Amino acid sequence: MKVGIHRARLACLSLLGALCLAITPARAAETPRDRETDHLDAFDDGGPRSFGLLVNPAGMLLGVFGAEVDVLLGDVAAATVEGDWLSNGGVTGYGGTFGLSLFPQRVPFHGLVLRPQLSLARVDSDGSTAELFGAGATIGWEWTLRVGLTFRVGGGAAFTHVVGGDAAASAGLEGVRPLADGTVGWVF
Repeated sequence: MKVGIHRARLACLSLLGALCLAITPARAAETPRDRETDHLDAFDDGGPRSFGLLVNPAGMLLGVFGAEVDVLLGDVAAATVEGDWLSNGGVTGYGGTFGLSLFPQRVPFHGLVLRPQLSLARVDSDGSTAELFGAGATIGWEWTLRVGLTFRVGGGAAFTHVVGGDAAASAGLEGVRPLADGTVGWVF
């Protein structure tokens, strides 16, 4: 009986040894055209997001209605272009804002975001017009869900100065003013 147990053990060990000798390391079928999609946030298998379309409902509290387009420049920055329509009391106008969204944590469209910006606007008030130039910045936090829906919350300030036209047309818009960032949109 003991001889049968020893033979069974010996057969199992021989089978295990044969399997170990027959096993080869696994190899992936990769080519030079393959693209690695892992990135710092491991957010999805489709690779990092590179483009966003957003609106800022929080800006409406300050009389600014606009839409924004963001284009990723790398892991830490996205170029932003925003078109705005202004309505502040008796003053109406339109303008554009150009800036950067900086992501110091190196996760695009997610986490801490610093947003320096420059703006140009043309405003009308009671038949007179003025051109405004502004510079400012906001700091905030951005959340992007796996499906692409994104939310950004933050605040800051901008300095606006009349560069042409009638200064009376820009009443209430020149000088330091708050910036509200409560943006919602989609990133692709």
